[in-house]
Amino acid sequence: MELFQSKKLIVSASSLLDKINPFTATDEAISNHIIGIHDSQAPKYDVGSLYNVVSNIIKSSTHIGTSLDLKRPKAVELVEDKVPQSSFMPPFSTLKEIACQMTCKPFEKSTAHQTAVGILEKLKSYTWDAKAVIALSAFALDFGETWRLALMERTEQNALELHIFRLGDEPQPSKNNLDLINTLVDISFKLIEGISTLEKKIADKSPSQTLYHAPRELYTYWAILALLTCSNRTTELDWNIKSEVVGKLNHVLMRLNNELNEIQREEDEEKDQAWRESVFKSPSGIVDLLRALIFSREITELEIFDNTIQKVVSNDVLKTKNLLLFISGLDNIEDEIWVLKSVHDAFKKDKEKQNYQILWVPVVEETDDHRITDDRKEKFKQLKSNMPWYVLQNLFAIKGKKALEKLWHYQGKPIVVVTNPKGQVIHRNAMYMIFVWKIEAFPFRHEDEERLSLQWKWFWNEATKVFPDIGKWIQSETYIFIYGGTDVASTQRIGTLLDTIKNDPIIKQADAIIEHFNLTTRHDQASNFWASITNSMLSRLQKKNHEQDTVLKEIETLLSYKNEKAWALLSKGPNVLVIGFDSVVTSVLETFDEWKVNVQVLQGFDNAFIKYYNETKAGVPPPCVHFQLSNIRSGVPFTITCPEPSCKKKIMEVETVTYNCCHGIHSHNAPLANLNGEIGTPLLKTKWTP
Repeated sequence: MELFQSKKLIVSASSLLDKINPFTATDEAISNHIIGIHDSQAPKYDVGSLYNVVSNIIKSSTHIGTSLDLKRPKAVELVEDKVPQSSFMPPFSTLKEIACQMTCKPFEKSTAHQTAVGILEKLKSYTWDAKAVIALSAFALDFGETWRLALMERTEQNALELHIFRLGDEPQPSKNNLDLINTLVDISFKLIEGISTLEKKIADKSPSQTLYHAPRELYTYWAILALLTCSNRTTELDWNIKSEVVGKLNHVLMRLNNELNEIQREEDEEKDQAWRESVFKSPSGIVDLLRALIFSREITELEIFDNTIQKVVSNDVLKTKNLLLFISGLDNIEDEIWVLKSVHDAFKKDKEKQNYQILWVPVVEETDDHRITDDRKEKFKQLKSNMPWYVLQNLFAIKGKKALEKLWHYQGKPIVVVTNPKGQVIHRNAMYMIFVWKIEAFPFRHEDEERLSLQWKWFWNEATKVFPDIGKWIQSETYIFIYGGTDVASTQRIGTLLDTIKNDPIIKQADAIIEHFNLTTRHDQASNFWASITNSMLSRLQKKNHEQDTVLKEIETLLSYKNEKAWALLSKGPNVLVIGFDSVVTSVLETFDEWKVNVQVLQGFDNAFIKYYNETKAGVPPPCVHFQLSNIRSGVPFTITCPEPSCKKKIMEVETVTYNCCHGIHSHNAPLANLNGEIGTPLLKTKWTP
C-alpha cells in the first residue's frame, strides 16, 4: 500500500512537471520547482578554468559549422596548439547522462521544463555557476568532436576528409537554424558568465543588496533551456517556437544584465562612499576635503566662486584658507545669512581674521531623471546674490551627502563646519555659537564655546539663589532681563516697559518669550548676591595672569553697574547678550515702537534689540566706572583694570576702597560717596586721574 502511494506521488509530481510551460509560467512557479533541488552548502569549485576550455570548444565548433561549405571544402581554422587544462573536472559519466538527456528527443515546450529539472536534479550538489558550466560541458561533447578533428589535422592527412564525411552523414541544417544555434549559444555564454559573476561577487562578500536578491536559480534554469533548444543541430524548429525561445531568453538576459549593472553601480557607490568617508576622517588638505564633500572624485580643479570679486577661486588660494562651511538647504536660511554677514564683515575689518572665509554648500535633491528643477535654480541664484563670500558657481547635488549625513550628522538644518587649511575639522557645527556670540566666538573652537558658555555661569549660580525661577527660564531658552540699581523709580520703569513689550502682538507673533526680574525687590538676597560676586572677584584677582581672565572682566563690569541709577542684563537662556546702564537701556525700551518691526526683519527679538542698543549706545559716553571693596585684609591694594572696553587709561588708581574710572573723558573732581562704608573695616579708595 505504501509503495503504491509512493508511486502515485511520483506520478503526480511528474504530471505536474509535464504541465508547466516555461514560456508562460511565472518565475515564482519555476523557482518553486528548482530551489528544493539545490544544496545551499555546495562546495565551491574553480569553474572558470573548465568554462574556458568548454567555451573554446564550442566557439570553434560553431565557427566551423557556419563557415563550412560542403560543396566547396575549406581548410578548418585551427585552434590552440595545446588543449588548456581545467582544475575542475566533473565525472564523465555525469556529462554523458546529461548529454543524453539533451539529445534524446527534440526540443518541445511540453517537455522542456521536465528535462531541465531532471538535469538540475543530477547537479544538486553543485553551486549554480557549476551547474551551468557542467551543462555546457555536456552540450560540448557533441561539438567537441570538431575540436578533436581540428587538432588531428596537423598529424593526420585525412582529418579534413573525416570531418567532411562526418558532417555529410548528417542532414545539412538550414542557414536559419545555424543562425538560431549561434544566437542561442551566444545567449548561453552570456547567461553563464553572468551567473559566474554573481557567484564570485557573493564569494567576495560584495556590499550590493541587489546581488543577494538576484534569482541565480532562474538564470541557471534558462541557460540550460537555451542549451536544450540547440542540442540537436539538425532539428528544424518551427519559426514561432524559435521566436518565442529567443525572445524569452533575450528578456531573461536583459534582466540579468540590468541586475549586473545595478550591482556594479552599488559597488562603485560603496567604494566612492568609502573613499569620501576616509577623506572626511583624514583629509590631505582643504581641497581634498571639499572634493570629497562636494564634487566627483575625478574633479581636479574645484569650481568654488568668490561672490565678491565674481571669480573662480584657484586651488592654491583655497589651500591657505580657514573655511566656515555653511551647509544648508535653500529654504528658510535668511536668519543664518544675516548672522553670517556680521561674521564676514568682521573678517574683512580685522587683518588677523582675513585668512578666514565662508563657503556656502547648498544641499538639494535631484529629480528622478537627475535634474535640478528650474524653481530651485532660481532660488539658488536669489540666495547667492545676497552672499558676499565663497559659493558654488552652479547648483547641483553634492556627491558627499551620505558622508555628510553620517559623519557630520547633517539632517537638513543649517550647520557651519569650521575647518583649517589642512582640512581638519575644528568644529563640526558652530552655527549655534555664532548665532549667540557672533564674532566673539572666534575662532569658533569647542574651547571657545565652552569659554563663552562658562563665562557667565558664576552669575546664574548667584541669580538663581535670589530667584529660583530664573533656573527654569535658562533651560527654556527664554529672553531674560535681570535688572537693578539704586533708583527705585528707574528700576520700576524698566519693569513696566518690559511688561508692555512682552505682551505686544509682534512679540507674540514671533513666539518670543520674555521674562524679567528686578533684583532690588529682594533686598536681603540681593546683598548676598553682591557679596558673593565681590568675593569671586577678589579670589580671581589673586591668581597669576588675572589680567587675561575673561570671567574677571565680566564680574568687574557687573560690579561697576551696581551703584548706577539703573542697569539691565539681557540673555537668551544662559547666554548673556547685553549688559548696559540706565540711560541707554531705558531709552531702547521706551522707543520699542520704533524698532519692533526689526523683530521680524532681523529674525529675532535679540537681534533687533542688540542692533538698536548698539546704535543708541554709540551716541552716549560711557559713565564713570566705580565700585567699592570692603574687608581687604592684604597690606597691598589690588591693581584693577578698567572693564570699560572704550577706556583710554586702563589701570584704575588706588585711592580708597572705592575703585573709579572715567575713561579719560569725564570730570572726576566731585567727591565720590563711600557707598559701602558701613561694611566693616577702614577702606581704600581708588580713582583714575586723567
